[in-house]
Amino acid sequence: MKKEFNYTSKWVNNILHIYDFIYRQNYYFIPAKTHKEYQTICQKQLNCVIEDKKTETGGGFNVYTQGKHKTEVCFIWANNKRDIVHECFHAISYTLRHRGIPLNDDTEEAFAYAIGFLTEQIFNNLKSR
Repeated sequence: MKKEFNYTSKWVNNILHIYDFIYRQNYYFIPAKTHKEYQTICQKQLNCVIEDKKTETGGGFNVYTQGKHKTEVCFIWANNKRDIVHECFHAISYTLRHRGIPLNDDTEEAFAYAIGFLTEQIFNNLKSR
């Protein structure tokens, strides 16, 4: 019998929570047009204060520690496809490097699959929203 997971990704208000079961990594995707909009969503929905970066445009990636178990969550914000893919690369690079998988000729397939997973979750959920 095939085991079914409760979810891989789900919207919680304006934040898409994505869980990667392979690398055991949580991602929050916030579809924001500006850094200020990203800050506001994080403050209202996560009670998380994001440092103001007036020069950051198009998208961003950060890692924050959440909850009593000190879980590292990758925060990604962007609005257009190019910036989403760009920020997903940063998130996947962080995730794999922190698990001892550097980007090189031997590991690029792992990076490609992980980026494919993350971007697919985001784009599929944006379509159904």
